[in-house]
Amino acid sequence: MAYIIRSVFAFFWLIATGFLIFLAYIVMQTEGNPQVLWAWLTMCAITFISATFLAYTIIFGNRSPQPQHAES
Repeated sequence: MAYIIRSVFAFFWLIATGFLIFLAYIVMQTEGNPQVLWAWLTMCAITFISATFLAYTIIFGNRSPQPQHAES
């Protein structure tokens, strides 16, 4: 089950990354105002960082099959 969840989040990250690259490309081709262009590129960068952190946390999170208890 954990493998399926990790695969789904890896797929989500790939789709999100592709969409953000496409969005940045379209904005760079069409936007004439430099302030709005930088705002869009900053939004794309922050969204990419957020999606990457979420995917990293899910994919490479705690892989221990045994729950760790406070009791020694």
